[in-house]
Amino acid sequence: MRVVNAVVRWLLLSPLHDLLSRSVVLLLITGRRSGRTIAVPVQYAEDGDVLTIVSRRDRLWWRNLAGGAPLTVVLRGKRHAAYGAVDRAPTAVRDALGAVGVPVVPSLEDGVAVTMVLAPAEPRPEPSGLWRRWFGAVTLGELAGFAVPALVAASVASAGPELLSALLIVAAGIVEGSVLGLAQAYALRTALPWVPTVTWAGATAGGAAVAWSIGAIPIVLGGFDQPPMVLVLLGAVMLVAMGGLQWRVLASRLPGTAWWVAATAGAWMVALAAFAAVTTPLWREGQPVWLVAAIGVLGGAVMAATVAALTGLAFVRLVKSMGGPEVRSFASTSTHRHRRTIGVQTRREESR
Repeated sequence: MRVVNAVVRWLLLSPLHDLLSRSVVLLLITGRRSGRTIAVPVQYAEDGDVLTIVSRRDRLWWRNLAGGAPLTVVLRGKRHAAYGAVDRAPTAVRDALGAVGVPVVPSLEDGVAVTMVLAPAEPRPEPSGLWRRWFGAVTLGELAGFAVPALVAASVASAGPELLSALLIVAAGIVEGSVLGLAQAYALRTALPWVPTVTWAGATAGGAAVAWSIGAIPIVLGGFDQPPMVLVLLGAVMLVAMGGLQWRVLASRLPGTAWWVAATAGAWMVALAAFAAVTTPLWREGQPVWLVAAIGVLGGAVMAATVAALTGLAFVRLVKSMGGPEVRSFASTSTHRHRRTIGVQTRREESR
């Protein structure tokens, strides 16, 4: 459970927070005795600037908010100063459960309701080092992703029915595309936070599926003796598939970005040439599977770094074309005012 919570906390604090942040918020609470920051991911209900959550009574973190206390709330990737209060009354727990819509406690007596009033979001610092962030994330993502089809291809080579081998390689290619898409989204959403992670990763995986399906045709047919024009056409489809699907995601908010397709296609063409330049002299018939896979991963590392460097330039141009990162500034609001507001609400509840 600790590992799961650590992953959830990391996601909620990362550009990929939209994978969870529609239903999960991160509370940063200062322990009254220890003085340390306690990070608690919880499901929530939102009503304007008020968040409502329910916790099991046997948990300890909510006790730091008993009687009212300030905290920081990370909501959909933005930090808010907030003031929280706890209500143990079964009626309050019942209302909170109804708002959250998830039965997180076995009975009303086993839960507590926590209400938080949020100040406007803190100003988000303008991201810097966009190319470096993209290069690092995409290089690691493509290398990790490409290792999957490299290992699968080395394992199934001449080892079974051609159609099954092709399907396994395509499936592994979809995994590669998904991992690459997540890595790209990690960098992309620092400047374009409106791009949905799942949609971008899905578009990237779809492009990879098209490319790997075309690449698997010779495996199924036992060769691919086709006219040059057919080969050129299929090669072009392989190169533009991923960028084309990604462009559809961008075009919903950024018209005039069709050049992204050509930029990514060119990057992949250079990267694939670099892959061939590394692996072709090293691969030999009769090599053990581990060596074939190792050479493939080496070539994949060169390919990953190449495509990351070139598409990183396109990413920087993309951000500059829209006038810089989408960063909104929010005026700070006094936490005291929110403390007073929630204090009035609490007294009203106690007087009922």
